[in-house]
Amino acid sequence: MNEKSTDELEESLILKAMPFMIFICFMQVFSDKMFGIVSPDIAGTFALSPAQVGWLTTIASLVFGVGGAIYSTLSDDVSPRKLFTVGTAMFGIGSILMVAFQFSFWLIIAARSVQVAGAAVIPGCFVVFVRKYLSADKQAKYLGFNTAMYQLSAALGAVFGGFVSKYLSWQMTMIVPVIVLIALPAVRKYLPDKAKETGKQPAERMNVVSIVIFSIAFALILMAINKNTIMWWGLALASVVVYVICSKMVKNPIIDITLFKVPKLVSGSLVGAIVYGVQMSFFFVFPFLIKANYDVSSATVGMMYLPANICAFLSGMSSGFITNKIGSKKGFQLGCLIILLSQLMFGFCLGGNIIFMWIALALFGVGYTVIYPAYNSILPNSLPNDVVGRCMAVNNLLNRLINTAMIAVAGVLMSGSGLAKKIIPAMGHTDKSFIYSNVCFIFAVVIVIGMVSYYFVFRNVKEDKQQA
Repeated sequence: MNEKSTDELEESLILKAMPFMIFICFMQVFSDKMFGIVSPDIAGTFALSPAQVGWLTTIASLVFGVGGAIYSTLSDDVSPRKLFTVGTAMFGIGSILMVAFQFSFWLIIAARSVQVAGAAVIPGCFVVFVRKYLSADKQAKYLGFNTAMYQLSAALGAVFGGFVSKYLSWQMTMIVPVIVLIALPAVRKYLPDKAKETGKQPAERMNVVSIVIFSIAFALILMAINKNTIMWWGLALASVVVYVICSKMVKNPIIDITLFKVPKLVSGSLVGAIVYGVQMSFFFVFPFLIKANYDVSSATVGMMYLPANICAFLSGMSSGFITNKIGSKKGFQLGCLIILLSQLMFGFCLGGNIIFMWIALALFGVGYTVIYPAYNSILPNSLPNDVVGRCMAVNNLLNRLINTAMIAVAGVLMSGSGLAKKIIPAMGHTDKSFIYSNVCFIFAVVIVIGMVSYYFVFRNVKEDKQQA
């Protein structure tokens, strides 16, 4: 009884911290969207080419991916208070440094790296934290709130970035993220200062050499996917071999390769990766799809995201309730069906009235908000409690790599001529219309594969309680 009362007290304190943690997530997405919008302005200020200014995104993405893996791994043994304190502080300090170093592009990159290294605490720890510290009935609710705020922050970040780009100066985007520091007192006050007991060696002693080798390997794999040459793939393969050897020789590597043997981890991660890969790939394809088929400006393309994000925000606020009401498995399938409908609408209606595109984009966003709590409720709960953080580090790694690969494949499909014919009836009448329609139909097939795979991977996983 006393233990139950202690758990209830801890949860009540954590619930007080949740709005501030979701606020950190909001600011992470908000700042990312702002920087994406003002990148051309930064390039103009420093007389940089698109490829050169692209390093701001490339390096930040690398730091974000590695940082997320580190936080996830540490979350099994380090208290949430320490992790979120460090992450939030680095997020704020990095933002302050960006303001101070705005006179130098490469110093901005260095400061941005500090910023995203802190912001990575959200993808690295939030799902693990919810899984470990909240009761089953509250997990889906707060995962739903989180994905809702993600959508709202994406919309507001794009709008604010566009406003700053047009009427103010891009330097203003560096000042705004500093307000994330207001979450620090709540993080320090309400989050547990002790990790759940695992009986394992503390992860604070994570091997530094493994982090360096992992970072190099991760970067080379991303380069290999994007460049797709024998040289880059050779370097990537060699770096993976070096890391595997390293992970067997040292204690506490950042990614323990024995985790790949954990039941449901690889298969469950791959299911999520291909479904979320469609999301990332389609967002890459969408601006090209609209511009190739409709005579609209970039500003109009950007405005199309606003109602879609708002609809996704509204659905995200209720997605946790939906998951609790119908279960994670049905929630995932429902979300996939909505995404499937959106891709079929894009495929069949492309070239017709543009209003179909607005509706389809809104459905696309809504579908993913329904999926998020459903998927992130069932996958962590199917993993052993003592290594769930380490396992989610592997999950995040596989997601990022597969998402990157799917974006590269989407680029190849758009650039080739193999799909420039009417395979399935559609409203379009040009080769460009056929290419993009067929790409959307391929995305629809991938979603169906994800739905079927999800059923077989998780059919024996119980939804009503956390796994020990």
